[in-house]
Amino acid sequence: MKTNWQIKKLGEVCEIKPPKKEARDRLNDDDIVSFVPMEDLGILTKNFIATKERPLKEVSGSYTYFSDNDVLLAKITPCFENGKIGIARNLKNGIGFGSSEYIIFRSRGEVIPDYLYYYLARDQFRQDGKKAMTGAVGHKRVPKDFIENQKIPYPNSLPEQQRIVAILEEAFAAIATAKEKTEKNLQNARELFASYLQSVFANPGDGWEEKTLGGCFKLKSGDNITSKMMIENGKYPVYGGNGIAGMYNKFNLSGSNVIVGRVGALCGNVRHIEEAIWLTDNGFKITDCKYDFDNAFLAYLLNLKNLRNYARQAAQPVISNSSLEEVLLQFPKSLKDQKSIVTKLDALSAETKKLEAIYRQKLADLDELKKSVLQKAFTGQLTMEN
Repeated sequence: MKTNWQIKKLGEVCEIKPPKKEARDRLNDDDIVSFVPMEDLGILTKNFIATKERPLKEVSGSYTYFSDNDVLLAKITPCFENGKIGIARNLKNGIGFGSSEYIIFRSRGEVIPDYLYYYLARDQFRQDGKKAMTGAVGHKRVPKDFIENQKIPYPNSLPEQQRIVAILEEAFAAIATAKEKTEKNLQNARELFASYLQSVFANPGDGWEEKTLGGCFKLKSGDNITSKMMIENGKYPVYGGNGIAGMYNKFNLSGSNVIVGRVGALCGNVRHIEEAIWLTDNGFKITDCKYDFDNAFLAYLLNLKNLRNYARQAAQPVISNSSLEEVLLQFPKSLKDQKSIVTKLDALSAETKKLEAIYRQKLADLDELKKSVLQKAFTGQLTMEN
């Protein structure tokens, strides 16, 4: 640590939870103040906008008090872990009230609010706070002693703190721009494949058929599998509405199959599976085909139809066999033509996945860069002193 730096506990450099009496001393009961419920506090957003207002008398009882330049931090799960934090500014009459689940930090003058914000916004702070949480599941909170005893390193010079903040903000703005561009590239890669898939089936040529799904094959749901059956029989995975899970199950399908998710998270999802599986009653298998279908082609075709849209709109989406019978399918009768289409789609899909992997890695690298810059900020590596 540099010689012109100090390390102190947050409880020493901040007043935590300033008294509401301040607001009552400054304003009358009917005076208007800002009101910031938990949903209005941003995630890792330094300057949030307080859009709601209420009379002081309506909020001064059970809500948390803060004023301009105080730092707000959510203390309850999952808001704390998600990074709900910000600096109060431009409050109505300089005063605000909000959720009882806020921790309020007011600098005693040794650290500027922006510097304090970035210290509290670090991933490491949230990770350590999560480990220290107490309370019942779903209502866990960061304890007061954890907050007060956290040690913050800082340069004695307030201008130096401001310079470090400026460096952080410039770096984070550049990182945010790079992330936005990378996320757009990732979306473009996915859309490129989807667009090509649409184009393959948009203009069917000679030798193509148009038939209803029910006129092409049947959908048969799987078996009602019990936990005992899973444990006692075999070593094959189970496929159901939520995908493939477990490796302790016997199977009722082998070879190449096309499976349609019937219930749950993968409702309407179509997979071409070339392994032995046990199909639960949360999924359909395709049977009794009246035409020659390449299974890989059929999976592409059915996924294009967005079968989830045919689910009943309930808390747990469910597709019925009958709801899909009239879905129109266009396909070449020639198995050779189907396989040719699959070859092209597989090649583009592989390239798309490579691009997606590259962009996802770049996003991960940008997140790591942000962490690295913050680490340097609070270990004196961004200071002007040699």
